[in-house]
Amino acid sequence: MSGKRTVEDFFRVEASSSDVTQERERNISRSSGSVDIPTISRSSSLMSLGSEPEDSRPGSQASDQVDVVIAGGCSISSQELQTIKDKMAALTNYYKLSHVIKSKNAPDTSSKVLGKTIKLRSTLVDTPVVLLPTHRSYADFLLISYIAYHYNLPLPVIAAGMDFMKMAVIGDKLRGSGAFYIRRSFMDNPLYWAVFQEYVQTIVECTGSPLEFFLEGTRSRSGKSLPPKIGLLGCVSEIWLRGRLPDLAIVPISISYDRTLEEKLYAYELLGVPKPPESTSGLLKATSILKESFGDIFIHVGEPVSVRSYLAPRVERHLSTSVPQHLASVTKSELCACESLGYHVLRQIQQGAVTSVWSVVCVQLARFLHGGRWSLPLATLVEEVAWLTGILRRTGAAVALEGTVEEGVVNSLSVHKQLASLEEDNVVSVQRIHQPASHPPITQKRIELSASTVEHAVTHLMLQHYINHAIHLLIRPALVALALRSLHHGAASTTENLKQRFAFLRALFGFDFMFEKDMEGRDFMEGLSVLTWSGEVSVVQEQVQMMQSGSPLLTTLHHLISPFALTYASTAVTLDSQTWEDNSLLVTAIQRQVERSIGSSGLYSALSQDSIRHAIRAFTKIGVVIRTSG
Repeated sequence: MSGKRTVEDFFRVEASSSDVTQERERNISRSSGSVDIPTISRSSSLMSLGSEPEDSRPGSQASDQVDVVIAGGCSISSQELQTIKDKMAALTNYYKLSHVIKSKNAPDTSSKVLGKTIKLRSTLVDTPVVLLPTHRSYADFLLISYIAYHYNLPLPVIAAGMDFMKMAVIGDKLRGSGAFYIRRSFMDNPLYWAVFQEYVQTIVECTGSPLEFFLEGTRSRSGKSLPPKIGLLGCVSEIWLRGRLPDLAIVPISISYDRTLEEKLYAYELLGVPKPPESTSGLLKATSILKESFGDIFIHVGEPVSVRSYLAPRVERHLSTSVPQHLASVTKSELCACESLGYHVLRQIQQGAVTSVWSVVCVQLARFLHGGRWSLPLATLVEEVAWLTGILRRTGAAVALEGTVEEGVVNSLSVHKQLASLEEDNVVSVQRIHQPASHPPITQKRIELSASTVEHAVTHLMLQHYINHAIHLLIRPALVALALRSLHHGAASTTENLKQRFAFLRALFGFDFMFEKDMEGRDFMEGLSVLTWSGEVSVVQEQVQMMQSGSPLLTTLHHLISPFALTYASTAVTLDSQTWEDNSLLVTAIQRQVERSIGSSGLYSALSQDSIRHAIRAFTKIGVVIRTSG
């Protein structure tokens, strides 16, 4: 070991484990006056890249792991190594917090919120913490830091995409507020991966500040949970796997919006319009929409998940700790365990999510739209929302409804009046959002669909975005019902046969709907239980029989799953038509097939390119098609 340099050398961190605990406690108990954002290291030199003489910067040193990468044939200059770190590093000792947050408009300080905060505070003292919030909007970046500031908790160090670094002024402000920038893809660059691992693991091990990143990797345009990205999660889990820490706490955080800032932009992106690049000018132009009402934001901090408790039964850690750390690599079994951990955390996030009344309203509005009706009486809508709210609450969902159902519906319509409005005659009318004359020509050039289709699809996709906020609550009974309907005329089935059909559908839709790994039996019983207590099916001596077809619940479940079924059916038809050498051309061809197949069904949300790509991945995974390259 005498000739080797450690991770502490690499980042110039000089603190013992007791120093870490003391610093963590100091960060947590700091006063609530003018406060500096918690610094990344006690030596204050960890992230002060660019402020030291060139020969004394961390770039002039290298860790064991980086040495191994270079020795393996990766030609690298010290300047290039320094450049990687300069672009990546956060500078949390750079700005005063008052430069970033001008006021402390207190969020909800109910006893429940305070209780969660106290528990998180104690966890931060005892164990390094990783915060994993959902990612539905750009606003997610700000919310966790804001709450941490309000409740006097250490501000998180946040993983952000390199796109934000290029924003004038804003890029530096975000870096100064704790953001560190990483490339979107770098698995083919061993040096970058080595530096990235060292950097992230040093943050977790040595700073006392929580690490925050988005498990899904990117914003969910559809409103559904996305498959977890395992890179960062595996990186932090490796700290425990290699015996460098006794445990880590992963905190799932659910963020739910009454109204998403990017709702309209997402609809066009799902149809194929490229995402506009992040820019400061674009941000300034977008501030005009903040004059509108966006309703409430619901944040639920879940119970911490112990990495040790979850992974210990699934991996043989003693084998990993016997290998020198700079030579160790994540094994296949460890990677599978980390992937299972990711899906488990997503499940906790979903269970903690608050469902807004608007999501329930959108389920009913979309059902009428599928039948070609763009308006309906308020009384009818209120009745349908009250019924479905009761079903959701019985499944254990937290529906944010204060006052009467009618008051909740009317309030949600006032927030979303651009999408659906309450007219003077107490009729609720869905609006046609896309107006060709008011949109730039680039919109039509990028979408190879008819003008009529686009006009319908934008509205449908905006409604679907909010339906998807709650769809995880009903997807299991929806798949059980679909499995039962796949039998001839809904004939009776044995429980085992029905479970096998459910398992196939669960695997098929596994990229659109997140299911915890190795939990098929539990998911099946949850779905069957909903259909049983609601009176839709009977289970007698292991025989499952549908009691009635066309009931309100079965009809609702059918409408929820139908757009996805159409997408997957169109994908199968298109894949079978020829060999496809270009993935983008395949996606466009499937979208056209969906357009031709919509007919009178009104299932325009089936045009989502997100679901099309998920369908391609699903058919590839189950072996229906073979991807030879790319």
